[in-house]
Amino acid sequence: MTTPTLLAIDAGTSTIKAVAFGGDGTEVAVAKRETETLRPEPGHVEQEPDAVWDLTAAALRDVTASLPADAEPLGIGVTGQGDGLWAIGDGGDPVGNAVLWSDSRAAEILAEWEEGGKLDAIVDQCGSAPYPGMSLPILAWLAREAPARFDRIDTVLSAKDWLKYKLTGERTLDHTEATVPYLDKATERYDAGVFEVVGLPEARSLLPRLAAPTEVIGTVTEAAAEATGVPAGVPVISGAFDVPASAIGCGAVSDGETAVTLGTSLTHQTLVDGPRSGASGIGMSLGTAGLWTYAIGSNAGTPSLEWTAETIAGGVGVADLEDIAASAPPGSDGVVYHPYLSTSGERGPFVDPDARGQFVGLTPEHGTEHLVRAVHEGLSLAVRDCVGHLPGEATEVVASGGGTRSGLWCQLVADCRNRPVSVPAGSEPGAKGAAILLAVALEESPSLSAAVDRMVTIDRRYEPREAAAEQHAALYDLFAGMRREMQPVWAERAAAFERSISGARE
Repeated sequence: MTTPTLLAIDAGTSTIKAVAFGGDGTEVAVAKRETETLRPEPGHVEQEPDAVWDLTAAALRDVTASLPADAEPLGIGVTGQGDGLWAIGDGGDPVGNAVLWSDSRAAEILAEWEEGGKLDAIVDQCGSAPYPGMSLPILAWLAREAPARFDRIDTVLSAKDWLKYKLTGERTLDHTEATVPYLDKATERYDAGVFEVVGLPEARSLLPRLAAPTEVIGTVTEAAAEATGVPAGVPVISGAFDVPASAIGCGAVSDGETAVTLGTSLTHQTLVDGPRSGASGIGMSLGTAGLWTYAIGSNAGTPSLEWTAETIAGGVGVADLEDIAASAPPGSDGVVYHPYLSTSGERGPFVDPDARGQFVGLTPEHGTEHLVRAVHEGLSLAVRDCVGHLPGEATEVVASGGGTRSGLWCQLVADCRNRPVSVPAGSEPGAKGAAILLAVALEESPSLSAAVDRMVTIDRRYEPREAAAEQHAALYDLFAGMRREMQPVWAERAAAFERSISGARE
């Protein structure tokens, strides 16, 4: 008798994970490999596609080798970092290094498109505006700056689709990757007219076949079987990229459920029925059951806690911050923290490269405990700020990521949103999302919601506290109002700093 096993790959920017799940969602085996990111020039962020494949194959070999003897791999679900350009030529070899989602070389091209009204035309078509790290602006940059390389491109892929190609030999793109900027939001099919809009008509043929996330796109080839240890003939599905996959892996697949990742950065997303006109965030078709997901990312996240532990709390561990914060009252006796600590500023729910972190309201009566609590509160208010800009009305928040190790942070999110916060069991929500999509594709479960009911278990739950929710509602109004008032000050600070640096150089 064999034990059905679902294999999943999550090819993140810094770590590649291969995970084997049981039919009930239990993690059976996990293997990881660290990737290398290249920065050959300022603003250029790249990876070597062949190296990423080799690391993925090695992780799969580790997982398959550690499976019980009776395990039967039913298929492979693949997810990974979204956007970027993982282009291949006619023969299937990479056309240079992959350009990642965080690359900014095409920022000037986006600015030109905005000034010329082309961005408005793209939004009218697909529902959201692209950013510099998406494949279309990168293609435009290559056509202008590296035409010989551009001419060698045969197919536009993303990270997970490159890995699927190496597994199966099939070239496909799923709806979550393709929506911005290639889909018509009304039909959820390709609208190649976008290439005409941006002056790249010759690129119309570069898009591969569009395949819904739950579609089986091919099977593991003999060559891939030898490299990975997965038997030849095992089916591989189209999958979704890591942001929607993580929401699915956390169980947030019903209208009104919101998934929040408390990580190095914050990601907030909600699934809704159909596209929403004028909605904030980046909207993506899920390619199944008419569902769309809307996501808002924020540069705020766990670096604020790490900086606080090291700089304010005297080098304690991040886990020790909760004990320090416990001696300060809700509201931190009037101290408000804006968690815009990134040197890139903020990207959600507002975009301002000049935004910076700050404490407001300090007096000599405030101690370390007030500052530490204010940081936790500021991060939680930033979550409310983002979730409040998503379409629909969140009924419950499902949280994942390293930040969920902080019970204080999870409780404060519940208080700030005045909604319950659930933390699912398991350590790999992206890979689990890929496995859930695989279960639906293989008809192991009749629907997405049924697969979630079977495979996602809630580890713990935080209920909002009535008094604290009222306090944090007032704090949020102050938090959001002050950050709006600070934007011209941030711009002035940046300009003054630049002038002072220029003067020093002169």
